[in-house]
Amino acid sequence: MKEIKMRKAFPIIVICLIASASLNLAQENVPLKTDVEKQTFISELEEVVPELMEKACIPGLSIAVIRNGEILWFRGFGVRNIKTNEPVTENTVFEAASLTKPFFAYFVMKMVESGDLDLDTPLIKYAPKEYIEEKYIRHPMDVEGFRLDWFERITARMVLSHSSGLPHGEPRNPLPIFFEPGTKYKYSADGYEYLQRIVEYLKGKPLHEIMKEMVIDPLGMKDSSMVWQEIYEAQSAVGHNTFNDTSGEFRKRTQAHAGASLYTTAADYARFIIAMINDVGLKKETIKKMLTSQIEVEKNVSWGLGFGLGRTENGDTFWQWGDYGIFRNYAVAYKKQKIGVVYLTNSNNGLSIGQEIVNYTMGGGKDPGLVYLDYDHYNSPQKKLVRAIQLKGIEEAVRLFHELKKKSPEIVDERGINRIGYTLLNTGRITEAIEVFKVNVDAFPESANVYDSLAEAYMKNGDDRLSIEFYEKTLEMAAKDTTADKEFLERLEKGALEKLERLKKRMKRRMSQEEAEKRYAEFVGAWKLEVKGYGLWVLKIYIDDGLLWGIPEGDTIYNKVEFIPVEGKEFEFKVDSPQLGMFEWEFLKDDEGKVTKCRFDLESQGLKGFGIKKL
Repeated sequence: MKEIKMRKAFPIIVICLIASASLNLAQENVPLKTDVEKQTFISELEEVVPELMEKACIPGLSIAVIRNGEILWFRGFGVRNIKTNEPVTENTVFEAASLTKPFFAYFVMKMVESGDLDLDTPLIKYAPKEYIEEKYIRHPMDVEGFRLDWFERITARMVLSHSSGLPHGEPRNPLPIFFEPGTKYKYSADGYEYLQRIVEYLKGKPLHEIMKEMVIDPLGMKDSSMVWQEIYEAQSAVGHNTFNDTSGEFRKRTQAHAGASLYTTAADYARFIIAMINDVGLKKETIKKMLTSQIEVEKNVSWGLGFGLGRTENGDTFWQWGDYGIFRNYAVAYKKQKIGVVYLTNSNNGLSIGQEIVNYTMGGGKDPGLVYLDYDHYNSPQKKLVRAIQLKGIEEAVRLFHELKKKSPEIVDERGINRIGYTLLNTGRITEAIEVFKVNVDAFPESANVYDSLAEAYMKNGDDRLSIEFYEKTLEMAAKDTTADKEFLERLEKGALEKLERLKKRMKRRMSQEEAEKRYAEFVGAWKLEVKGYGLWVLKIYIDDGLLWGIPEGDTIYNKVEFIPVEGKEFEFKVDSPQLGMFEWEFLKDDEGKVTKCRFDLESQGLKGFGIKKL
């Protein structure tokens, strides 16, 4: 099938600015589009999808529409990489992100059918204690603070329905369990990793081999894999942030992750959705069990075994989204009516058009999954602010914000503005992020959270004194904040106290620039690190403001990390990463006595290895 090439990057951005009229959102009581005239239907989508992409600033998109339990139409739009303008085609591969989770759940249910796994048997009973400690927990089970009594209760059913209480990226020292397993909903990729380790132990194979043999090949998903394939170099899209920036680099996973590592196309993933619709590969009663509510989430939304479930006036849906920041995707289907849609994007803006995609492909009114996810619509005040920053600069964006707030104060959203600030912060545009957070402080002066965000931005910018000032303000306002959730405020206060302690210690160890250059000179440079399961990373280490720092080369996602000297150890450091926590680092000398090697150990993530200095 032919792809529709999108215009060059500049016209896309211009249209993003001038487009203000939103396509009509579906209303309630809207019937499903179960019976359509194929050519008229396709013609409409070929016109409206590029229009939506331009308005939302989405470089590339792949879509597949399901009717009568089969693929009616699929195609690619836009570009794989805004720097190269290579087109998205029908076999362009995207990172599925969390669409991986129900895909893995499908295989788990095969193990349940075969009797290899029981949904309600505690997972700890399936593998030796030492294996679970090494492969998943990454600390002894008797470590202080670890809720072994709760961990011993966690089952496959709880993991698949996100009711295990396990974390979703939070620090793991020790591994936290946030509530009694099985009693609440909390989305958890870490839980899926736990179940993955049990599956790999029982099968005696790595997950990518298992999934290829048992799911990918049987379903005819010819372009899909749980790990990176060399063919993807010429086939894969690269991710773009809110501002359409991209590193142009692929993330080449060499180890599978049950919650996130699937590479796929819209058509391939639609083949999996069709298997769910048509009861293929599993018994009918097993798929029915997967699509039966296990835990309530909110009105009209619950979770089954793998998929989110929605209740609508037209019937029940099953759905899942994917969000790796620079790849955002959505899949939803009605099993009874045998209709569905899968769309994948290489953009942080991808889910801002979700409701429109559902409207035009399936009808049915507001989608419960998208309502629950609550991503900013492409025409929201927050997105308009993003476009203003992108095209006219931060001063004009701030002016636009105040204008919007004056006209319609009720539509200005604290959380949405905060997200913009963090997008800027995480892409290295720190001074602009500070201005956005200042706007939020001005708009919502009673909120403790806005001060916390501004403090974090000052911290990332190296303005430690201002950061301390605003973390102290966070604590002051948290004590007065009566609108925020109590548990959220407790976490906010705990985090502010921890960061205040870190900042005050940092100020004490800061040297003069001259002293720092003398102490750290031989460590400065680019370091190549081979990280098992993640490929090659290059970390640039440098001196700034009397401290030693590191930042991944060409990476727009991770923030800089500080190298903190270990007392009495000239070559040993603790690396303080905002994303990964604290980990060990040691510089090593070669046979000639030069510092050209290093070793690192990130125990909380199970990552360790060696690196060499680029000469």
